[in-house]
Amino acid sequence: MSEEKSLSPAVNRAVLILDALRDEPRLSMSEISRRVGLPKSSIANILGAMDQTGLIERSNQTYTLGRRLVEFGASYLTEHSTVAMFQSGARQLEVAGKETVVFAELVGSDILYLARHYGTQPIRLTNDIGNRMPAAATALGQAMLSVLPGDELDELLSGLGELPQLTKKSYKDVEQLREALVLAAERGYAVDDELNTEGVICFAVPLPLRSEFDSRYAVSVTMLKARHTKKLEKQLVSDLLDLVRMMPTI
Repeated sequence: MSEEKSLSPAVNRAVLILDALRDEPRLSMSEISRRVGLPKSSIANILGAMDQTGLIERSNQTYTLGRRLVEFGASYLTEHSTVAMFQSGARQLEVAGKETVVFAELVGSDILYLARHYGTQPIRLTNDIGNRMPAAATALGQAMLSVLPGDELDELLSGLGELPQLTKKSYKDVEQLREALVLAAERGYAVDDELNTEGVICFAVPLPLRSEFDSRYAVSVTMLKARHTKKLEKQLVSDLLDLVRMMPTI
């Protein structure tokens, strides 16, 4: 039985509502009803309860995510020992520590940003913590996909459909993505060469898998492509490999 099916109807509806508000920050009850596929009569009481507990907030006739979710997120990141190890390790990196370093998790076909370290570079390049991006369009996502067991990878890729075309260098189809994953597996790290942002290059290394049932994590460093050299790339990847060794197996 899937996790979603094992939840009570009320909890499952609350999760659907939170997902809808994550994707679109401000929605009316009618819009939420349409997005979650349930009549307004089925979600009205749940919206009221979520509003009272601070999970969502109502302003006039629209709803947004509530401040209490920030408290939950902060508590999760504080207690997540690997996040603390990431932050401590990133500060020790001789070369990569001067850049933007990111820690992320694979969630379905997306990546979820869990933590970041800002170096000394004047331009900071990253997405906000808690944001998601398509795994196919990021070095972090490719790094994690490259170490998935074959059956799991095939199942995930079969459900992707059209890949997001964020720049002219974005992968056109799944076969092109597969070629990149094979290359990432062979060399031990993945590269995002302007796949989602023009003028930006990123390198990512996956954390080792303990078992096929574990979550997938990776670390990355992001920089302006104008500053990229092969020598610097080698130094950055070496630092990322050191960072992975500093972090505990999850």
